[in-house]
Amino acid sequence: MSSEMQGDSPLNVFRSFVVEERSPFDVQKLADSFRHRNTGWSIPEAYMGILISAAAADGSIQVEEQEEIVRLARRSRALSALNQGDLAQINTTVNDRLEARPEALREACETLPADMCLPVFAHCVDIVLSDGELLTSEGAFLEQLIPMLDIDPDHARRIMEVLLLKAQY
Repeated sequence: MSSEMQGDSPLNVFRSFVVEERSPFDVQKLADSFRHRNTGWSIPEAYMGILISAAAADGSIQVEEQEEIVRLARRSRALSALNQGDLAQINTTVNDRLEARPEALREACETLPADMCLPVFAHCVDIVLSDGELLTSEGAFLEQLIPMLDIDPDHARRIMEVLLLKAQY
């Protein structure tokens, strides 16, 4: 059937395959998205270090916080592939670094790729809330963590609001 018979203009079957014109390549944006810095930390070490720091934000690590870290390690793609011996070694290394290096938390945050920062922040909120309380020191830790992870404060606030609601029930 011709287009004259249909009364419509011919359909361009290739129209849906037109590629939009791309903006100029932005090297800095690409670099920022990977964000991983060579700090001497591996990604699993950095992840574990941030989680342990969250648990210790109030001065002690409660059993509930320890259990939450273990649960995260079992289901996290960054940690679940590691065996118990590797996790134990990472735990020891991380604790030594956190104790010996004044900038250890900052180093760990700088090690994470950009796409891990927001989920890791959410895990930290879960950890500090796992014992049923949000102490002033824990809130201050989370506030300190936001710029270290280079997280949008509005996104961090939304995560905190949702997880505080979740923790109530």
